[in-house]
Parts: sequence; C-alpha cells; structure tokens
Amino acid sequence: MAPPAMTTNHDDAPLPPLDLRLRAEARGLVEKIDERGVCVGSNDNRWFARGMTRRRARLLCDPCPVREDCLRLAVIEEALSIHVHGGSVHDLCGARGGVTGPARSKPVKELVDQLKADKPRRKVARTSKDAA
Repeated sequence: MAPPAMTTNHDDAPLPPLDLRLRAEARGLVEKIDERGVCVGSNDNRWFARGMTRRRARLLCDPCPVREDCLRLAVIEEALSIHVHGGSVHDLCGARGGVTGPARSKPVKELVDQLKADKPRRKVARTSKDAA
C-alpha cells in the first residue's frame, strides 16, 4: 500500500494583497481576450461610446466568445483605477462584456470597497513584520 500523499496546509499562509491578486487575474484575462475577443483589432470606437444603451451593448458583445471574461476584466480594471487614481463609478462608459458603464457601477463599487478594506489588513501585516 502506498503512503498517503503529503498535503500542505496553506490556510496559515497569508494571502497576497487583493490588488496584486486582481492584477495577476487581469493579466490572464487580457491574454485570453487578446486571442479571441471580437473587438480586438477593431479601429472604431463604437464599444466605448458615451450614452450607450444596454441593448446596443448587448448586441455588440453578443457574438463574442470571451464576453464574461471581458466583463470581469472591465470590473477589475475600473475598480483598480478608481482605487489608485480616484474618480467615480459615475464616469464609467462604453460596452465591456455586453454591459454598459452604469450597469457595471455596482460590481465596480463593491470591488473598490473590498480594496479599501484590504488596505488596513496590509498595514497590520507590515507593522507586525517590522516589529519581529
């Protein structure tokens, strides 16, 4: 009988900061979208027009095989941008993942709030590391 496989308990290991995890996820999504996205290589700006309707956004992105990945990337990029540079969810525009800027505002705001909540955790971890 073979010995049981050794498993490592990763529960004790601290997670990397949320912003770094999101940036890593975004890099993977960009690669996927660059390979298969319908809008990639398009020279027009119809995906980023202000005042886009939900119907128009859905129609533009409906044939895209990476629509859900594009939406996730949009939420990550917009949340990181607001968190780092300031701004507001009211400034979001265009169609990404078949969803308009105003319709993306709720998940973007939720992610910005998570990023803000992660900051004190990082400071505590850094302070305890410096004290050791």
